[in-house]
Amino acid sequence: MMERPEPPGERDLIDFVSSVTDSARLRIEENLPHGFVRLKVAEAERRQAQHDIRSVEDMVTELARNSRDAGARRVLFAFQKESGRYRRITALDDGSGMPHDVHQLVFEPRVTSRKDDFEEDRFGVHGRGMALFSIRSRADHVDILSSVPSLGTSIGLTVDTQKVPERRDQATLPRLEIVDGREEVGGGPHNVLRVLLEMSVDTPALDLFLGSGAEVLATVRDLEKSDGGGGGAIWSDLARIDDAKTLAEEAALMGLPVSERNAYRVLSEEIAPLEPVYRLARSAFDYEREPDAEEEKGAVESRARTRAYSARNPLKRLSSSDIDEITQGASEVVERVLSRYYISTSEAPRVKRSRGKITLSFYVKGDEDEEI
Repeated sequence: MMERPEPPGERDLIDFVSSVTDSARLRIEENLPHGFVRLKVAEAERRQAQHDIRSVEDMVTELARNSRDAGARRVLFAFQKESGRYRRITALDDGSGMPHDVHQLVFEPRVTSRKDDFEEDRFGVHGRGMALFSIRSRADHVDILSSVPSLGTSIGLTVDTQKVPERRDQATLPRLEIVDGREEVGGGPHNVLRVLLEMSVDTPALDLFLGSGAEVLATVRDLEKSDGGGGGAIWSDLARIDDAKTLAEEAALMGLPVSERNAYRVLSEEIAPLEPVYRLARSAFDYEREPDAEEEKGAVESRARTRAYSARNPLKRLSSSDIDEITQGASEVVERVLSRYYISTSEAPRVKRSRGKITLSFYVKGDEDEEI
């Protein structure tokens, strides 16, 4: 019996469909709800054979890139040190969010929302479904605290910095420079602020913030006001609370553990909202740049005095490693003394050099977890 000949063009269509489905079959092991897929091992290896979280800065990089890929316009990092050793990080964004039934799936290997390809940026390869899995492998604890489709996500984690180290200087903002007509991140430590500033330069539409839990709380309330109270972000409900105790309780659920006293300070606007990291760096750059021919004589003279002051201040010549050595030595003494009173510092000390003086500021929390 003769086979019925295929109509003209049907074989071409079959071959096309087969090539597409075979390609997907080679890359995707399992289709998951809401557009997520589990990649096959070979595809994950193709997107980058080895992914190694070596520092707290690496973790912040991956969290920020995930928020960027989710279409966020604002990402806020609450950054707090506990017991001089454990770094507590909360990342809040106003991106696309995730349905509840994938909150745990995203921490499994090779699970990603990128079906078609990976991306390579200045930080390396991204999009092979290993970032959150790698973070969970290195962190003491990590969880999706809250995520709502179209409103954003809050992820909280705790890291033992004796196992996953971080830069000692987390307070110094790197400098912006103009190189061949382009903005580049120049001198300064390779800390979390550098990660956020570099990502801000690469992604101008993204505002990135870094501060304490109370500062982030003040900032999300301010962002909601500037958005007109439209309720378009995961943190919108925090802006409607006017009772300190309730605000502290709800903020803690979002990964912003603040005391009732600090919640009251947020409500009374004693704690100022954060500026985006890029805006802070840009302001410093505009202040320090050389004056052009259009600037008024008074501004020129003021900058000249600033340059002369810097030349007379020998402390400006101290290198970052020397400052780190001073800070580390002082921190060890402070932690040792504070431990006798069952209190500890809440974050890395901040260092300021002025004429003839080095100022170290230590931020301390007491038994009730309130700032002293």
